[in-house]
Amino acid sequence: MEKFGVTIIIGAANASASLIETVNSIMENCQEQDIAAIYLVKPKAAAQACNDAIARLEEAYPGVVRGMEQTRPYVGGAIRDGFDCAVSSHLLLLPGDLAIDLGAVPFLIEKEKEMPQGIVKVSRWLLPHSFHNYGRLRKHLNACAQVFLRLLYRTKLTDLTNPVQIMPTALYRAIDWKELNFPFLIELVLCPLRLGIPIAEIPGACHGRADGKSNNSFWQTALYLRTALRIRVTKPQNILKPKERSAQ
Repeated sequence: MEKFGVTIIIGAANASASLIETVNSIMENCQEQDIAAIYLVKPKAAAQACNDAIARLEEAYPGVVRGMEQTRPYVGGAIRDGFDCAVSSHLLLLPGDLAIDLGAVPFLIEKEKEMPQGIVKVSRWLLPHSFHNYGRLRKHLNACAQVFLRLLYRTKLTDLTNPVQIMPTALYRAIDWKELNFPFLIELVLCPLRLGIPIAEIPGACHGRADGKSNNSFWQTALYLRTALRIRVTKPQNILKPKERSAQ
């Protein structure tokens, strides 16, 4: 069996203090042998404070933390660049702005060890009062989206728009990903679901952004619907790369 190890991908653009807190929390609260690498993926135009934070973290955790400049465009492109560089058995996507309670990270890893061929993800809806500094309208729209997606995909999962999850690297590499911008975040959840991959959820609190500025927008969020419908009507075998389809 392949040795268990997790490469954590964190997008970095204009956050600094929260980026440092995120990496420090991972290194302090996770088992050292479980963390293969932490890739901090940034755009060419990343803020100077962000670049400085990455340099500090590389110095603090040599051989583990690595800053990367993305080559593909947009948010999804940055994540895919980071995932493509991983050599560990598993991948974990995390925000760099403290949007999800970092206390969930060790539990994600431990749960994944119990089902290493599946996916474990964070749900903001498993427990009440998990949304903090989150607009009432935004929360209501998210709740409506969850109901719609549960019906569309016939699933009992409670948070289908949150991509904070740990998954096997082999599964990531088998899927023919289409998105490069924010819709990649929902593609990351829905493609494995459409393939019938076992997915478990653990609770995690959600926090409105306090450091840096979000690059998301209403229109980008609206594009999630198009992506969700596309994946739902795609035959599962066609979600895989051609060479993976022939091996089925």
